[in-house]
Amino acid sequence: MIEIDGSFGEGGGQILRTLLTLSALTGTPFRLYNIRRNRPNPGLQRSHLSSVNAVSQISNAQVRGNYLNSTELEFIPHEIEDVNLQVDVGSAGSITLVLQSVLPLILNRRSSIYLKGGTDVPKSPTMDYFRYVFLGALRRVGIEGKTEIKKRGYYPKGGGEVHVSEFRGGREFSLLEMGEVTDAFAISHVTSLPLSIAEREANAAFQVLSSRFQVHKETREDIGIGNGTSTLVFLEGGGIIGSDSLGALGKRAEDVGKEAANNVLMDFLTEAAVDSYLSDMLMVYSSIFGGEYKGARLTCHARTNAEIIRKFGLKVEIAGNSPFFFRIKEPLVF
Repeated sequence: MIEIDGSFGEGGGQILRTLLTLSALTGTPFRLYNIRRNRPNPGLQRSHLSSVNAVSQISNAQVRGNYLNSTELEFIPHEIEDVNLQVDVGSAGSITLVLQSVLPLILNRRSSIYLKGGTDVPKSPTMDYFRYVFLGALRRVGIEGKTEIKKRGYYPKGGGEVHVSEFRGGREFSLLEMGEVTDAFAISHVTSLPLSIAEREANAAFQVLSSRFQVHKETREDIGIGNGTSTLVFLEGGGIIGSDSLGALGKRAEDVGKEAANNVLMDFLTEAAVDSYLSDMLMVYSSIFGGEYKGARLTCHARTNAEIIRKFGLKVEIAGNSPFFFRIKEPLVF
């Protein structure tokens, strides 16, 4: 059994999410203690607990410590099965963070997952980032699937609904060059707010990027629980670089668009092939299929994630900082 001090490195939920995925895939049990010890609200919160319970159902695991605010978890997985799973994260717990744990487990299986919770909430990727950027990266890994946003859910009410299914594929990959990028995309949406807010956000992103790229703007009104808005900006080339920004009370629409665009531009200028968030999220897929990439920034999240992967006996190569090179030549063998 692997034993991990959950307060090391980044000390947050990413430790748990990666542990759950690799534990279920390899059949390796773990004990995680001091879970999120240094955070203002230590222990398992709703999105973490939902990830634990979802992965435990998929892998028929024996679990101890799976309750709110728990600071210790013991997880003993068994065989992964096909599932039609319903996951209610509760309130505005992040749907995309739960998907980070479960998506690798339903690859090439007849499984589908319905999730209810937050689609656009602080400190997690929005569903637009998930659909356009993360899934765009997975297509470069040879993975395709279906994702449907049935309803948006914002902080603090949540209530968003997402369905994922039919994820297939996966291969060894190399994402080392962004190559020539001519087009940028700015996608802004609102729910129960004037469409003009989304238009102001997209126009602000356009102003930041239009001197370098041809910017394609999209604005729309979505249905959902409560009111909210967000903007996603991304670039596509040999790799993919994106960033999102959430609207908030007192935050100007122009600042939402500029924030997303400036983050994309900052990562693009590192000459990386994938952005700072993907630099972390792709590590698990490199572990599964074997892969290498050039990431924009070696964040604390990414460093911590790499250490968790090493606990499963994988040889991780990292060089540089901004950008940095990541590779796993010999992936997991099932």
